[in-house]
Amino acid sequence: MKLVRVIALLSVMALLFAPLSMAEEIVEIDFWHIFTRGHAEALESIIARFHEAHPNIRVIATHQGGYTDLNMKLAAAVPAEVPPTMSLLIANWVPPAFAGALYPLAGVFSQEILDDILPVLVADGTFWDELLLVPFNRTTNVLFYNTDLVPVPPQTWEEMLALAEELLIDADGDGVFEQYGKGIRLGPEQFAFLFLQAGGEWFDEDQTAFLIDSPAGIKAMEYLLELKQVALFQTGWFSGPFGRGEVAMYWGSTAGIPFVAGAAAELETNWSIAKLPAGPVQEASIFMGANIGIFELGSTPEQRAAAVTFLEFLLSPEEHLYWVTHTGNLPFRFSTIESPEWVEFMEKYPHWVAITEQVLTSQVYPHHVEWTSLRRLMAEATEAVLFEALSPREALEDAAAEALFYLE
Repeated sequence: MKLVRVIALLSVMALLFAPLSMAEEIVEIDFWHIFTRGHAEALESIIARFHEAHPNIRVIATHQGGYTDLNMKLAAAVPAEVPPTMSLLIANWVPPAFAGALYPLAGVFSQEILDDILPVLVADGTFWDELLLVPFNRTTNVLFYNTDLVPVPPQTWEEMLALAEELLIDADGDGVFEQYGKGIRLGPEQFAFLFLQAGGEWFDEDQTAFLIDSPAGIKAMEYLLELKQVALFQTGWFSGPFGRGEVAMYWGSTAGIPFVAGAAAELETNWSIAKLPAGPVQEASIFMGANIGIFELGSTPEQRAAAVTFLEFLLSPEEHLYWVTHTGNLPFRFSTIESPEWVEFMEKYPHWVAITEQVLTSQVYPHHVEWTSLRRLMAEATEAVLFEALSPREALEDAAAEALFYLE
């Protein structure tokens, strides 16, 4: 009988003094993303450190393909009420597909972090006065330039056009250019930031008209077409021809930095980055990339709390600095931009000075339930102009007229 009491006492003591990690149930959260290669490695490194700091939370990060794949999978998962706990989300996916399924973050996510984020990106995650997303992997357009061919990067539209003409070289006169001053590829962003730089406004006050056919829109598209006449125009990426020294300048996303660096290193091409040349009204670029949201639909309170904890860890000063320095994504926390570590990083990689300056003048696309369709119309107008099927005025007026169908 005494032996039985001793065994029972030992069992109780074992339970009382069991490690917390054994006593607490592990909470699993799913995180859907699009990252591959170096970006995926950086994310996994952050998750490993998070697991060390929070052994009772397990983050299962799953690659879901590209952004289109991710959007389609979320669009199927939400109606079925089986979305992941959290996911990358482009802001304009939210209305109306996911708005009711997302977990409101105001009051549960760290206000200290929110106050430290660029206001334009906090606004990008806010819908109907409700915070539903916070930024994560954001990029913007900048000017890549060959420092041997372009000792001083252009500051204005006029300077860029003049320099592109000057650097256009057909050495033997056979009609085939060995060198182009500028590279231009398809895509609505080729027009969009020029539109903003010319002072364009996307909509009228009540959002019943798409104003890309305004004087600002026509000025921007005419400039793009004029620049195209002295540029290498192609549908593919420019890291290759730029790295080979065939193109002296091109504007592109900061996401392309690793590819430019790799291509340039092969032929020892010297390069750097400058802000986009300013338009007639203002400096401007456009933030691209995605935010992160937590799904209230299909998740437990414990999972949502764990997801908030992970999200705060992702955006903590240390991990945010790690993410941007290992991926080429942008710093968007003031404390990071002003930190000694970031100053040291820019001293080591001077092209990040201009990128940091560009961050502070970048804007986001507007929230609109039909923005995907409106962006398509902008892309089609840009394509029609660059292939010279329509004049800038004709292409933009057609796009604005068709947009009325989506704005009724």
